[in-house]
Amino acid sequence: MHLRNVLLIFTLMVTAILQAEIRVHTRFEPPRVAVGSTSKYIVEIVETDNSNKPIVEPVTTLPIPSTGGLNLRNGRTSSSQSTKIINGARSYNSTQQLIIDAVAPESGSFSIPEFIFEYKGARLQAPAATLEVVARSADAAPTIDELIFLKTDAPDQLYVGETTPITLKLYVSSTVQMRGLNAFERTADGFTISDLPEESNETIEMLNGRRYRVYSWPLIITPISSGQQDLNFQFTLSAQMPDQRNATPSPFGQSIFDNFFGRTERFNIYTEPTQINVRRLPAEGRPDSFSGAIGMFNMQVTADSDSTRVGEPIMLSLKVSGQGNFDRIKSPDMPATSGWRNYEPEAAFDQDSSNPRKGVKRFDYVFIPENPGALDLPAVSFSFFDPKIQEYVELTSPALTIQVAPSEHLITPLTPPQQATVETAPVIQLIKQLNPEEMLVTLDYRPRKGRVIEPDLLRSTWFYTLNIAGILVLGASIFWCYRRKCDQENPDFALIQTVKQALKATLKQAESNDAVTFFRSAQQAIRLATTVRVKCDLRTANFEQLESQFQRIGLTESIITDARQLFDVADAHRFSGRSESTDLQIARNQLTTILKAL
Repeated sequence: MHLRNVLLIFTLMVTAILQAEIRVHTRFEPPRVAVGSTSKYIVEIVETDNSNKPIVEPVTTLPIPSTGGLNLRNGRTSSSQSTKIINGARSYNSTQQLIIDAVAPESGSFSIPEFIFEYKGARLQAPAATLEVVARSADAAPTIDELIFLKTDAPDQLYVGETTPITLKLYVSSTVQMRGLNAFERTADGFTISDLPEESNETIEMLNGRRYRVYSWPLIITPISSGQQDLNFQFTLSAQMPDQRNATPSPFGQSIFDNFFGRTERFNIYTEPTQINVRRLPAEGRPDSFSGAIGMFNMQVTADSDSTRVGEPIMLSLKVSGQGNFDRIKSPDMPATSGWRNYEPEAAFDQDSSNPRKGVKRFDYVFIPENPGALDLPAVSFSFFDPKIQEYVELTSPALTIQVAPSEHLITPLTPPQQATVETAPVIQLIKQLNPEEMLVTLDYRPRKGRVIEPDLLRSTWFYTLNIAGILVLGASIFWCYRRKCDQENPDFALIQTVKQALKATLKQAESNDAVTFFRSAQQAIRLATTVRVKCDLRTANFEQLESQFQRIGLTESIITDARQLFDVADAHRFSGRSESTDLQIARNQLTTILKAL
């Protein structure tokens, strides 16, 4: 019985192999280019089936072991299908091409070795491919990469949470007529990046003997994950390139026919592959008052008065000025002080218009004295990490002494009310026994049913009741419509609605059995659920930020531990490249428990 099943399975496998065939080809197109020119590295998957049309399975990554020194960028896919009929027999073909631009830094022979990748559950082998790069001739026309390119001045090293300004520059040769920017993209999963300004700063620069128009955009980046993090930018633009027949400069200057014979094309322009080493903040020497501030700051503590009375408030103001990540500066915790009652502070940030990293952040604490005498307001401590000296700096303000006078309001004790004297009322005889003569006289005065008089509508109680109810319903409807309109225009309301939709899609992706896809979706689901819970944008938050929110909303330590473990495993899958099997069912149970708690 078992032998028959084995033979049946073997027969089905052989039939499937005979019916469906998958071949892999690789090549450079063109196979020979000049230095600085771009060639396309193409991995082609051809599937042939004699019974059914093959279903193309998208390939999103290629485990290329080595680029051979080539700069690979701008990966994209292309697919096609065809049907052949030979002697009445049908044959179906599907072709999927994975295309990557390749640029060589110098002349020579560059090879990408063979490698193995998975497709439809099978392990396929991509053969090796070689690109020949020759030196350019002296009179050769400039390449597109020499006419249009993108640069950024990102630093080599940062700390997690360190806010840093960078400048993105687009260089366009004076011989190129730019028609417009179509799209802007960035590859920076480990960073939060400010929005690209609508207006750019345009200057003129000379570089390598060529004149360029330079478009500059200031950006603010903040790393949120440690390790080697990619930071790449891309513009999709339309430009009119000069005609190569007129590439040789004319002694009479630019001709009006240069633009006439030029061609308008669409280009993808990239920054050179950039990686920033993002370091974690050191645990050694970290003060208890540290809340995430990174930069260079000063602190000033003042009180609005040096005297008050019992029960009358006094304000303690803390001003933090300098340069750094003000968005991560939190109000210092005030220790409990005998004789005072205090409340959570109000925060305000005055940003420098010329530099968004500079400004003054102010926290106003309200203290109310409970006892008279000379009372000390608590000492205030604030600390930050200085990336220049790579050390923590703690600033401390001494306690301020306030003279508290007794309250002007005297408390008068309440006297118990005197008990009122109850006098006995005289008894009134309400029933009288009538004789026959008196009964006859009083017959005409017995109550009888009177004539019904229709009330005036305008004086009816029901009329006013129904009108008031209608007015209230109309007012409530108007108020509801107004609130709904305000909520739709409120960025916080729009954020929550967007996050809820994204959370549904992310939970759908988390059903994947692929470990990398699951853990990436699980991390994002926790960020989105926390955003909905605390009404604050945490879509790009790291775990330290999420943990502080978990503690603030009162999640149990076991839930926080499960979330930390889930993030650690996800980061290990994402950054360490480990491939050992993981029990996804345990991770799914952890994710379900965390989301229910949120």
